[in-house]
Amino acid sequence: MAAPRSRPMTAEDRYGQHSDYSDADSLHDYDYDYDSLNHSSQQRHQQRGGRKRLAAGHGHGSILMNGAFQKLLFLLSLVVVFDLVYLWDVFDGLDDPADGPEAGLHHLHASRRIENLVHGAISGIKVGVMGRAGQPSDRALAAPRSYDQIPGYAGLADAAKVKELEHEVDQWRGKFEMAMARLGENPYPEQIGGNAVPFTPVPPNLGLGTDDHVRKPKKTREELEAMDTFGADERIVRILHGARVEIDEEMARDLPTWDDVVEMYGEEPIIEGLDTCERYRASVDAADRMIGPAGMFNTGTNLLFELMKTNCRIAEARLRPRREPRQNGMRWQVPWGKHNPPTTHRFKNIAKAWGKGIKQDEFMPVVLIKDPYTWMGSQCRHKYTTFWGHDEEHCPNLIRWRVKDRDVPSEVRVKYALEMKIYESLLDMWNKWYEEWDDQTFPHLTTRFEDLLFHGEEVTRKACECVGGIFTDDFQYVEDSAKPARGIHKGANGLVKAMMQYGDPKKRLVGYTDRDRWYSSKNMDTALMSKYGYKPPPLPAGGNTVKDSS
Repeated sequence: MAAPRSRPMTAEDRYGQHSDYSDADSLHDYDYDYDSLNHSSQQRHQQRGGRKRLAAGHGHGSILMNGAFQKLLFLLSLVVVFDLVYLWDVFDGLDDPADGPEAGLHHLHASRRIENLVHGAISGIKVGVMGRAGQPSDRALAAPRSYDQIPGYAGLADAAKVKELEHEVDQWRGKFEMAMARLGENPYPEQIGGNAVPFTPVPPNLGLGTDDHVRKPKKTREELEAMDTFGADERIVRILHGARVEIDEEMARDLPTWDDVVEMYGEEPIIEGLDTCERYRASVDAADRMIGPAGMFNTGTNLLFELMKTNCRIAEARLRPRREPRQNGMRWQVPWGKHNPPTTHRFKNIAKAWGKGIKQDEFMPVVLIKDPYTWMGSQCRHKYTTFWGHDEEHCPNLIRWRVKDRDVPSEVRVKYALEMKIYESLLDMWNKWYEEWDDQTFPHLTTRFEDLLFHGEEVTRKACECVGGIFTDDFQYVEDSAKPARGIHKGANGLVKAMMQYGDPKKRLVGYTDRDRWYSSKNMDTALMSKYGYKPPPLPAGGNTVKDSS
């Protein structure tokens, strides 16, 4: 007897085919292959007389209750980590830490954040695989955490639900990779196709108080205030205690005084653009508001993101599912790329990390600026995608030190997302980059990196209020006083190292030759310097005896 003909393929049978997802990533290939395999299996069962059918057929009930689909989702959560091996490199590659205080600042929140990610990932996997009674959890597989908070989720078409599920899996993959990378472990220890997956672990930063890497519990603010501070300045102590940093005698000796800070940066923080906040709030719905950093390399953009993410939230942001750690409207960077000049990149470029699907005119940038003299010193420690002639003994090398008979600026090439740009020198790069931002008329804030160090709570609060956010009642500056792999002091963390570096007037001109200082005095944008409260340093004695090349 002839085998019965298979039924025609229905619309639900075709929901996962690649043609329905022309703009999707490789995750959808798994949907297509697995669904096709499932449909072929049904045909074989029908040809054998229909003795066995799937518990939840394609034509009946929600696709989310289909046992095969639930298996698919579980497999995706395990396999999808191999799809984008370099995701972490794309997300974090340009901000790898270097020597110097920037290294510690880059990981201010690293250790506590990694713990949270690891615990969250493990909990999510347990809930997703096994229910409370130890049985596979259909609910966890079919409706991932937080989706019940998305309006209209239950009424979405199956294809749209699949996309939402894939987004959830993608978030878990990113969390897993971030946690493993920050712990210095390879998230992909096995070989794929006979080739080991390339991986460069980040050095672990787990020495949290003792040499054997055993965590020493943090003291409360009350306990710290009862301890000896060894004569450290009261205002500096207040900041460090707010960050749960214990002050020892060695640290106290090298901390700056508040008079040092005021001498360099003034008594109050500077935040330009607060007058544009009302216009921004009036033009952008609360659910669509987003805020995040922009700034040149080495200006504290990661620090600002951590402060905003931890201490501010836009309550309505949960109505718009986006890829954010807390779905609170706090973004890692402006959607055209935080280091890219706005004129040539806004509306013209989409950042690879956190840029897709964002309306760029609905974004509130917070631009970070840094004292040009200390910024050029930071570039010597970590140049990112900036290229110019210098070495360890001759940096910032604004004037080519090998040319003795005349002053020749050391030309700088910078690789941005859409262009390679040439500047006369590092100083010219600083001038041009911030002059361009100063000319922008759309709503944005500009504040100083140094104000994040010495006025972090006030700056974060004003930026949060600017976009209609809710500011925390318990401000957290640093979530852990983590000891870096190589530190100035035994107990110094990123905040302490940065205070020692940027609160000490004597360290401002380290590495500058007299010719560099004369060149800076003649070519610095004095209007920008004055606007942001940076005082020009005194000129070297004797005058500049070398003629300019021009």
